[in-house]
Amino acid sequence: MGRILKVVGLVAGALVVLFVAVLLAVGFLVDPNDYKDQITTAVNDATGRTLTLEGDLELRVLPSIRIALGEAELSNAPGFGNEPFARIEGAELSVGLLPLLTRRIDVRRASLSGLRLNLARNAAGTTNWDDLARGGDAGAAAGDAGGDGEGAGGQLDLEVGAVQIVDAEVAWRDAMAGQDWVLGEFNLDASDFGTDRAFPLAMSFTLAGAEITAAVESEMRASISLAENRYRLDDLSVLIDGEGPGWPGGAGEAELAFTSFVADLDAQSLVLDGLELEMLGLSVSGDLAGENVMDSLSLVGGIEIDEFDPRELMAVFGVEIETADADVLGRASASAEFYYGAAAMGLREMALRLDDSSLTGAAGMRGERFEFDLDVDAINIDRYLPPPADDEEAQAPDEGSIDEVDLPLDPLRNFVASGNLSLAETQFLGMTLTDANFALAAGNGRMTLTPTGSLYGGAVAGEISIVVQGEAARLALEAALTDVDMAGIGRDFLKTEALVGTGNVALDVAATGSQIGAIKRDLDGTASVAITKGAWLGIDVWHSIQRARAVVTGPEVPDLDEEPRTRFDRIAIAGNVEDAVMTTTEFVAVLPFAALSGSGTIDLLTYELDIRAGAQLVDGEVLQQDPVIAGYAGATLPLTITGSLDSPSVRPDIRTLLSERAREELREEVDEAVDEVREGLRDRFRNLVN
Repeated sequence: MGRILKVVGLVAGALVVLFVAVLLAVGFLVDPNDYKDQITTAVNDATGRTLTLEGDLELRVLPSIRIALGEAELSNAPGFGNEPFARIEGAELSVGLLPLLTRRIDVRRASLSGLRLNLARNAAGTTNWDDLARGGDAGAAAGDAGGDGEGAGGQLDLEVGAVQIVDAEVAWRDAMAGQDWVLGEFNLDASDFGTDRAFPLAMSFTLAGAEITAAVESEMRASISLAENRYRLDDLSVLIDGEGPGWPGGAGEAELAFTSFVADLDAQSLVLDGLELEMLGLSVSGDLAGENVMDSLSLVGGIEIDEFDPRELMAVFGVEIETADADVLGRASASAEFYYGAAAMGLREMALRLDDSSLTGAAGMRGERFEFDLDVDAINIDRYLPPPADDEEAQAPDEGSIDEVDLPLDPLRNFVASGNLSLAETQFLGMTLTDANFALAAGNGRMTLTPTGSLYGGAVAGEISIVVQGEAARLALEAALTDVDMAGIGRDFLKTEALVGTGNVALDVAATGSQIGAIKRDLDGTASVAITKGAWLGIDVWHSIQRARAVVTGPEVPDLDEEPRTRFDRIAIAGNVEDAVMTTTEFVAVLPFAALSGSGTIDLLTYELDIRAGAQLVDGEVLQQDPVIAGYAGATLPLTITGSLDSPSVRPDIRTLLSERAREELREEVDEAVDEVREGLRDRFRNLVN
């Protein structure tokens, strides 16, 4: 047995010596430069391209296999100019010899310097590597026929001492899109890595386009597991220094870092932890996990944006937004979980903060449909509207005008959505709503908003619909407000402090236009208001009647010693609306001293009044305060109501009242005289007969 082992050992040793001798012979006797012509011919036959080997070829086999290539270039595809497709200044590959015998690849050094790669696409969409890709497909098919690496003998073990890419440049010229980009000064340095072992990796490059130039530097630790098809990056840091018209703000830096990134291609998964981004004054952090990355990608993760100044961010992009309140858009922050898949994508567990308002909930896309369920604690939307125009200076300083805002017709035309928005408290167009809820449904150019909630102590319900019609939209509003505090509505919406009481309001109006102001001016439909147990501040109708009477009959009426007001048990106004002007079909009011009825018009945009009414005087405590007028109990006093809602003018026609009473008294006297004459004639007739 020992003799046999000795023989085997001698044979093995002889084979090793023979192998080394062959390698030495190859190294000393074979000059690879003698085969340049064969190499260039083979490349031309395979690709149709011309390979030019300007530099020397080097081959060394001991103590490691070293292959080196000097300057070389590959010609471009036909129709893409005379510049070469690719050019290098030099390349080198050094592989350990003996480890190959144990199926271990020990790359001592791999380097590439001075690469110039020119990629292009013409106006027809053809690239200058399409012909190479077709050749590559054929080669791949031939390789597939020989079986995979594992079938040929199992997984190779890879060890790399150093990999360097120095001063590489890749140019991309896209005639189809009209874009040119150059990735230049690319340098890569990696060392001492192998399978399942972390190694340092550093890269730097520049990226230049028509309107932007950026310099990028990055460092990280990487590890590769070929057997498990698993790749990992740790402690990545990237610094980007950009400038040019296309860079936000003209120039700036961005810093990107993450703790780890793991891609498991066999499991089709990826995980990103500890993401940190600093850019444009924003501090963003987050994480990410993905599944089915090669088939049907799905992602989940979280993101958090620290508090920032929205106006400063908008200024970087050259955007300036004027708002009714210059103090808004001062601070914001956000956090959310996000998800992405073939069927849906969106945000959930959102917590967004803008100034003093917070929004929570979820929103996303399911196919083409936007779905949402959002809650807002408190927001004054009027503060974010455009400021009032010069002719609107009389408006409250914190209220903007939206009359000049164009309706977004194209988005409305294609908008598909369903969802719910709840607001604990909001102010919009001067009105304050609490516990409000807006249910939205949109599709096929139609959007319907159904509001419910509490409004100034009462309730609001109804429906707002917008239907796109060509280059305009038809807006329809049906609203019912019940048991609301009219003082609040008057103050915030009607811009008057004149109304006090509890009211019911009903609106059924519609208009067509492309701008908010045009729609307001085109309002048609019906409207009604009924207010009970209230008062009209700023005017005292009873005192006005007394003063008008004093002018005619005397004596003079003293001035009021308190703020003027007219109390009423009930006021009801209803009518038809055309071009935002309501013509009343009903106007009644029950005052302590009179019952009013009449008709007229009310401008719903300016709240100008023009009403003619008759006040039937009612005897009572108030009427008895003026003995002269008390004598006219039961009579009807004509009234003219003009001015505006917050500053009305009531003109009683006392002369008509007095004239009418005088005429009535004269008629009564005439009637009495006629009766006396008639009775005297009867008496005379009876005497004559007798």
